[in-house]
Amino acid sequence: MRSFSEIDTTAKRASKAAGFSWGMAEEIGKSIRSLELFGLPGILNLNNYLKKIKQKHPKKIEKIEKENKTIDSESDKELCPIYSGVAFLDRCLELEKLKSIKFYNVSHPLLMLPFISRASEIMSKKILVQYDNTSFLLNFDKSIFSKNIDKQAQSLANVVSIEFI
Repeated sequence: MRSFSEIDTTAKRASKAAGFSWGMAEEIGKSIRSLELFGLPGILNLNNYLKKIKQKHPKKIEKIEKENKTIDSESDKELCPIYSGVAFLDRCLELEKLKSIKFYNVSHPLLMLPFISRASEIMSKKILVQYDNTSFLLNFDKSIFSKNIDKQAQSLANVVSIEFI
């Protein structure tokens, strides 16, 4: 059994080694710690995602719109859950006006959850996140209620829907 501090530190170091900046690595460490704290497979998802991007580091998302898709180039078919999650967190107060947001072709979508959960606390709103047959109710970064979650890593979600409640 690893402590949450060990999880945080290991996730930071692995993320930095994978090409993320130190600031992003700090955010990733906190997010993986949060997932594990809520009993979700954060380490498994991060490990699989970092292996996936080993050869080609993902691009940052420029701006979050009501509907977010990848550039139609062969090399960037999937959205990065980390860059998308951080962008969502950074702009959460302005995104609230949209009422609902969709992300298409998100790699390892579970990795977005802790960023959206922290946004829930900042906005003082519950947020419903759904992809495939899985749904999460994020409650002010205090709890994550899930329905139909597979405890394994899901490598791709065709559509991630986010709704402000």
